[in-house]
Amino acid sequence: MIQAVLLDLDATLLDYGMPAWRATVRDVCAALGGQAPDLDGDALYGAYVRRYLDHMRAAGDGAPHPPGRIPDAGSLWREFWRQALDECGHAELAGPATDEYTRQRRRRYALFDDVTDTLSALRSASCRLVLVTNGPGDAQRDKITATGLDEFLDLTVISGEVAVSKPDRRIFDITLDRLGLGAADVCHVGDSLVTDVGGAHNAGLGASIWLNRSRVAPDPRMRPPTHEITSLRELPALLRAGSSV
Repeated sequence: MIQAVLLDLDATLLDYGMPAWRATVRDVCAALGGQAPDLDGDALYGAYVRRYLDHMRAAGDGAPHPPGRIPDAGSLWREFWRQALDECGHAELAGPATDEYTRQRRRRYALFDDVTDTLSALRSASCRLVLVTNGPGDAQRDKITATGLDEFLDLTVISGEVAVSKPDRRIFDITLDRLGLGAADVCHVGDSLVTDVGGAHNAGLGASIWLNRSRVAPDPRMRPPTHEITSLRELPALLRAGSSV
């Protein structure tokens, strides 16, 4: 019987995609223009985006977690802004840029419209809710706090804090140990076939549930999920349908 639902964060619960991120960077560049009128906002935008996306591509979906704890997001963002601003002749603005970037990100964090009702329904059914997410601890916890997710969660496990990431089964082993549950007692829900579905299979969890909001065709090379849903609103009924999903 499923006693706890493990949930991914980004693109599963949190709606902060590429358009919102690009708008964030644009607003930071515009704000900095007020402090340095000679600053080329378009050049700065391009310089920051290039560095950030290069970093994200290197991190890759399912890439092995680097040894030890990863740097906090604030330090990474500050260094990317310093490099981009140095390229544009204003490295001294790295601090203000990082502060504004953090503020602009936070104001755009939002939950998908199916999240709050679904989590409320699961809690009403006495289901324990656990966030298992890849990323730096400071950034992920800021998202949780800014969106009010913390009021729904019984436990949060973040790769940047435990030094292992999905799809490695060890992050799920850590989660199960903290919950005091066996693998068959939990399911994991997420948008990624690589990290979420693959990780659930690696850990031998009771079920892997793929949240396919965009209704994309699955990669035939990937092991299929136990279940596929297109909205979180389908989850409570799915859990009620069978004691083991």
